[in-house]
Amino acid sequence: MSWILFSILSALIFAIVNTIDKYILTKLVRKPVILLMILGVVGLIASFFVYLFHGFSYLSYFNISLAFVAGILYIVGVLFYFKAVKIEEISRVIPLLYLSPLFVSILAAVFLGEIFTPIKYLGIFLLIIGAIFISSKNSIKISFGKAFWFMVLASLVLSVNAVITKYLLGFVDFWTIFSYIRIGAFFALIPIFFFSFKDIIFAVREYGKKAIIVISLNEILALVGALLITVAMASGYVTLVNALSSIQPFFVLLFAVILSIFYPKILKEEIPKILKEEIGKSTVLLKLIAITLMFVGVILII
Repeated sequence: MSWILFSILSALIFAIVNTIDKYILTKLVRKPVILLMILGVVGLIASFFVYLFHGFSYLSYFNISLAFVAGILYIVGVLFYFKAVKIEEISRVIPLLYLSPLFVSILAAVFLGEIFTPIKYLGIFLLIIGAIFISSKNSIKISFGKAFWFMVLASLVLSVNAVITKYLLGFVDFWTIFSYIRIGAFFALIPIFFFSFKDIIFAVREYGKKAIIVISLNEILALVGALLITVAMASGYVTLVNALSSIQPFFVLLFAVILSIFYPKILKEEIPKILKEEIGKSTVLLKLIAITLMFVGVILII
């Protein structure tokens, strides 16, 4: 059951990454494309070291192409995510990403034959409902703004990426699949490098090398999270791994509240806003219910 540990660790790491993303996009740089380009370079470097010290296992040309497609989808999904983070509070954006268990459960059932007992699907359903509740702006209404639809698209695209990754893991080790997907992601970014490389130069001049270092370290952390989720999928069902990683919104909300209270300058959602919207009497019960639903969902799927 090692996939449980790796899934939870991945969720924790991505929660940290998501929180830092919000800081970067509100305090250091303004264009999400810069983060994408650095993510692509970091991924390519990581793949080179995997090849150097571990090597790539044999994979057919078709499956290599499929891995490249998964890498392209990953970049597209992350781009949608960055656009949502740019215009909405991080504690509301990330839970919407975890509509993906619904998409993954359908895709995995159709293409991978992953069929489970009703109790496990109930757990997935509770995780989805909990994610929606924890992302709502108040106890009555959910915001369906641009950020919501960006995250729905991100969830769908990343769900396809996850199902393709699980399929490929049936042929070779996770190091090989992880690396080929990162290479595919880098190739997907080549047009962006061509048109937007000047944005990195401008960012270095305006914000200094510190900004690039912070972004690079955060993208390395994101890469670790991606590796952990790949390891989890190698030993567990993608439907359950993806569903269990939905505990991430709890970590994100926790980090957002802590940082907003003790370090309000780090996030845009500062103390007054947090006190009114996140910790107000009208929402605290809803969030407690959401967290309870999510943890019950976790128990049911494992």
